[in-house]
Amino acid sequence: MISTFELGNNVVGLIINRDIEKGNLEEVHKIILKRISESGKINIFCEIAQDKNVAFKCLMEELSFRHDNSNNIDKLAIVTDLSWLRGVMNINDFMVHTEIRSFEIKDRLEAIQWISD
Repeated sequence: MISTFELGNNVVGLIINRDIEKGNLEEVHKIILKRISESGKINIFCEIAQDKNVAFKCLMEELSFRHDNSNNIDKLAIVTDLSWLRGVMNINDFMVHTEIRSFEIKDRLEAIQWISD
């Protein structure tokens, strides 16, 4: 299940409460593209719930999507307890225009504050 919320005009929030596998990443991308078409540039808060996994192929698709849309995404906060995913997000930071920060789930309030500034 994917829940969405807004933190202002230009911030879209996503909470993903299922494993990210082939076929269900498109739903996330549709939400993001819709908000880009409505608002132009946006910030994204994305939390992956505890004990959920991300398939490697989906990670590659996500990196490609972020690269293709980085001119329309100012900031991206990834909130997850998957340390390997936080590491990949931080490494990829230099390849896109988007400012990216990753947070542990226990630090979600810090992530919300950062993405809202």
